[in-house]
Amino acid sequence: MTAALGKLLLFLGCTALGLGRGFGLKRRTACLFELRRALEALGRELSFSLRPLGGLLDQAQRESRGEASQLFAACREAFAHSGGESWAESWRTGLETVALPLKEEDRRILSEAGQILGRYDGEDQRRALAGLLVRLEDQAQEARDEEKRLFRVYTALGVTAGLFLAILLI
Repeated sequence: MTAALGKLLLFLGCTALGLGRGFGLKRRTACLFELRRALEALGRELSFSLRPLGGLLDQAQRESRGEASQLFAACREAFAHSGGESWAESWRTGLETVALPLKEEDRRILSEAGQILGRYDGEDQRRALAGLLVRLEDQAQEARDEEKRLFRVYTALGVTAGLFLAILLI
């Protein structure tokens, strides 16, 4: 009885590892699309008005979900704590503080947003942000393709490893 329960738990553990890795891919994809959507909304807002960056961050936090909302909250807090001195520093602090499920290339592209927003006039910000959004869209599409390709692979590997270990222990 104990051996069968141990084998079942081993199988379930391996399956959970495979599923966890697969869902990690889904989190990255969702996070990239949400960040892109929120930054696109910021760009639209910049085209209609030149509101202070603190207000834009509040709006981005309210309108975004998940890790993106956490990122904007951390940026807003760092921006307020610095007295509104350096948006780039606040953005970098937010990226370092919030555990985003992103690859290094994703983070590098997002770090450029800190150099764009609050640094130029409205038109230059919109143009620079548009270029950044294109690159972020490419990363999000790559993440979606990777998710489609590897989710089943990771799940199958987890199930197969669990079965293999359970059979090996017979």
